[in-house]
Amino acid sequence: MPRWALLCLLVAFIVPGLFGHDLWPPDAPGFGRMWAMAHGTRADWLLPNVAGALATQGGPLPYWFGAVLVRFGGSLVGDTNAAAAANLFWYPLAIISLWHAVYRLARRDEAQPVAGAFGGEASRNDYARLVADISALLMIGTIGMIWRLHQTQANGASIAIVAVAIFATSLAEWRLLPAALLAGLAAGALALTQGPMPAAGLLLGCLVVFWRSTRGTESAPRTVFLALLLLILIALAVAASWPLAAFHLFPSEARVYFDAWTEALPIGWLSSEDVLWSIRTCAWFLWPLWPLAAWAVYAWRSSLFAAHLERPLLLLVGLAAAMLFSAPLDERAVVGLIPPLVVLAAFGATTLRRALDNVIDWFAIAVFSLSLVFFWAYYFAMQIGAPHAMAASIAHLAPGFVAHVHVLSLVLAVTATAAWAHLIAWRVLRRPRVLWRGPLLAGAGVTIVWITANLLFLPAVDYVFSYRTFAIDLAAQLQARGLAQGCVLAHRIPLAERAIIAYYGKVRFDRDGSSETCRLALHRDSRRSALDDDPPPGARGMWELTWEGRRRAHPDERWRIWVRSQ
Repeated sequence: MPRWALLCLLVAFIVPGLFGHDLWPPDAPGFGRMWAMAHGTRADWLLPNVAGALATQGGPLPYWFGAVLVRFGGSLVGDTNAAAAANLFWYPLAIISLWHAVYRLARRDEAQPVAGAFGGEASRNDYARLVADISALLMIGTIGMIWRLHQTQANGASIAIVAVAIFATSLAEWRLLPAALLAGLAAGALALTQGPMPAAGLLLGCLVVFWRSTRGTESAPRTVFLALLLLILIALAVAASWPLAAFHLFPSEARVYFDAWTEALPIGWLSSEDVLWSIRTCAWFLWPLWPLAAWAVYAWRSSLFAAHLERPLLLLVGLAAAMLFSAPLDERAVVGLIPPLVVLAAFGATTLRRALDNVIDWFAIAVFSLSLVFFWAYYFAMQIGAPHAMAASIAHLAPGFVAHVHVLSLVLAVTATAAWAHLIAWRVLRRPRVLWRGPLLAGAGVTIVWITANLLFLPAVDYVFSYRTFAIDLAAQLQARGLAQGCVLAHRIPLAERAIIAYYGKVRFDRDGSSETCRLALHRDSRRSALDDDPPPGARGMWELTWEGRRRAHPDERWRIWVRSQ
């Protein structure tokens, strides 16, 4: 595949959706940590918080990186854009690491295709580049990659770290000690990103890979033992660096934080609900990797102990085993499976029979073409009010939204759709016989649908999910009641909404563990539940209700401002 085409697809995959939208609740907790670090003290860097509330999910590593970007780039492009720009580092790092790992694995003797009876087969390097290109295309075409692309969560960092570990395992025979060092750094970095359980799974997989990769080689047992010991020690040192620094500098605050962090760790056997959730989530989140990876295991079943299959399989098994002890599960546990599945899927794609390859091509064409038709139909319904059923469904999802035509966005969406039509014509009319045809259709299809959806519906989605206007109005109500005099008690406010209101409204919420007395209290009450109807804590008559309102497009929410009366 031409390098320029792969580069253009990579840029088109990463850039759209990163900039230009407001802060949404799913994205807010990650940004809240970065913003608190960038504008706070040393304690905020070591003991992450979101507008004063302890942030105990995962580790701080990806948020340190984002906070540096906010600190030094926020004044130029805005804090939210600077935080989102962290993905411009994590995703290219993941794709580049996997490309080089697959390239090295595909150059091995056991990974080479069967030679033709009359010659004409590709050279070793050309075949390795082909498989590596396929891996990059499959990475781009994975639904789970693009689903959280614009967010400032830890998913991008987790994928990149596991990809670096796979690259380290591909170096085992040639650079044993440096490869062990790199793998140890990756395992420790995953502990600082997702917590100890996923890191333990990655570490276990790397240890088995390095042990098996040195069997039958000229490496001395002492060197192998030293490499395995180095891998473990580096991983432990990196993982322990954060709590050790926190306890050294802020012993009392660190004790409170890590007690809460330990209680929040997802450690426990999976329940039947977790198993069903993981099956449903992996089915779409890891598409189209898992069918191709399963085919690779079947097609290469006589060579399962070859390095290009065994190594990603061992890492996959280690990460999957860690999931068994990580209840309750969420998407953070699934994203780490993407890199080893990409390696397996790339080698599986090279062995597809022509009939099956054609089925995958036409499936991709049908799914992404129908998706584009779906988005364009709803866009026109949103603009002209017909068909009535489509327009009514949009009005139900975004009540009060007035659609406007953004000329530049419309032109770019038409261009993206035309590019997809050109790609279909290339597949149908020219019938190219290249192995990267299917992965290209998958990667280009996901990217073009992602671009088109962002360009057509981002204003409507911002209208529904954005808290910017509401947070500013809420701050004005608080200001009128004496906000400048102190803090605001956050009562029943989720972490995401707390971060958004603190950022847009410049509201200083109470800090967990602080003895400061706040004069004002902000209360979020959902009509869907009776568990959050109670007033702020205190004696009866301590708080007086002075304001009640709701956010547009969300009639099931009620926000209240209470003033301390005694």
